[in-house]
Amino acid sequence: MINVGQAGRPLLTRYTMSEPANDPPLVTRPEPEDAPPPPSPSLPKPGFLEAVLWCLVFVAVQMLGAILVILVVFIAYVLAAPEPGKFVDEQLAGFGNSMDRSKAEGERPPMPREFGQSLAWGMLAAQFASLALILLVLPRRIGPDWKRQIGVCRPHWFHVVLVLLIVPGFMISAELIQQLFRQLTGMEPPAVKSLKGVFGQFPWPLTALAVAVGPGVVEELWCRGFLGRGLCARYGIVAGVLTTSVLFAAMHMDPSLLCVIILMGAYLHFVYIVTRSIWPPILLHALNNGLGLFIDLAVNGGVIVLPNVVYIASFSLLLFGSVALWTSRATLEPVTLKDEAWWESDGWKPESPGISAPPTETNVRIGYTVVSPVALISTVVSAGVLVYLAFRFAR
Repeated sequence: MINVGQAGRPLLTRYTMSEPANDPPLVTRPEPEDAPPPPSPSLPKPGFLEAVLWCLVFVAVQMLGAILVILVVFIAYVLAAPEPGKFVDEQLAGFGNSMDRSKAEGERPPMPREFGQSLAWGMLAAQFASLALILLVLPRRIGPDWKRQIGVCRPHWFHVVLVLLIVPGFMISAELIQQLFRQLTGMEPPAVKSLKGVFGQFPWPLTALAVAVGPGVVEELWCRGFLGRGLCARYGIVAGVLTTSVLFAAMHMDPSLLCVIILMGAYLHFVYIVTRSIWPPILLHALNNGLGLFIDLAVNGGVIVLPNVVYIASFSLLLFGSVALWTSRATLEPVTLKDEAWWESDGWKPESPGISAPPTETNVRIGYTVVSPVALISTVVSAGVLVYLAFRFAR
């Protein structure tokens, strides 16, 4: 160290280090071999019992929202009627006759207009009530980054195109399955003619929200995104998808549609997994509902008889389109390949199998495999054949 004296000349001061203390050396003791392993992260929720309870809550919220709005709208019609008591009796009697499954489809009268309009507004309110439940529950049960974990992200444009091509094959194949189920069980679906009284005079944008867009969004977010996330993580992809699809069908509360809705739910989950985005199944779900209602209203309860060649073309389109989706499926890949063990070195793994998108700060991104040219060409050809058959038999 250098000190400065009075004359400005430096004075050298010498310091010596003290002798080290006779303390014992520090020794790092090894951890005992029987030390418990660190706790593993908890599995995503919900489990099976919780999923069943959440399904009951979802249905209850939908019914409560629908009933409240139905009552409000119907009471407004009653108060505006010249004879309220007679009006109520006529409306309820007409509604019962239109839904009487003991009668053939052609023998059922259409649903009364006023009661049908009340039901339409109620169905629309049910979708908004469901959406409110989703925005309330998912951030609390999944976490603040719930959108990333359930795949609320932009899909690849190629997958969107494939889904649009698959829509007619998906719808016609589902109709064939429903016809076979009806022949085996003798169970009839809900009265198609009654839909005319519900949505025949309802504004078409609101009809699209109540029947197509609303159910597509809320049911996919709830079933595939929320319930499927926990069930697939806990029981595996196959058992999780099957359980989710059964719960999805049970929520519709119609035994006559149980088989076809289970199969449709499983296919929607397949689209969800291979695209790693919730938007493709929402698109497929919404288009299936919307186009199905449009066709039912157009034929006014009539029966459409399709030739076998249409069913064959539809099944081929669905089959080849599914192969094209699978071969172009979304996968996880490194942003920069540092070593062969990039997965372990990155330290991030999906919270839900095949669904979660990687956080932006990790060395992982979503990539896509190369589509099978044979499957792609076969999908386009099948779609073209189906369009040709539709124009030919529509004339």
